[in-house]
Amino acid sequence: MTALSPRHTADSFAETRLSRAAGAGYARETPAYRPQPLGALGRGLAAIAAGIRAYVHRQQVMSELSRLTDRELADIGLSRTDIGQVFTSEFSAQRRAARGA
Repeated sequence: MTALSPRHTADSFAETRLSRAAGAGYARETPAYRPQPLGALGRGLAAIAAGIRAYVHRQQVMSELSRLTDRELADIGLSRTDIGQVFTSEFSAQRRAARGA
């Protein structure tokens, strides 16, 4: 019987550990379904938070547009009366139609 060198022993241990980590020779089980009772609540809270962020963003944009002069608004194709309607879908549709024509 021959003795294994320390280097050989360490290499074979590393190979075994790597092959097990890679799943060699092991059957993988599919994870069991776990109902997530707080999932709907989390999604609802995320939707509320997204709505609040969108509202704050709209308010910031409207505030910035309000600070512009009439000349600056005309340069970007807006008037003072358009500022309140910038975020409506009808306004967006009119702008797209005007650009396409």
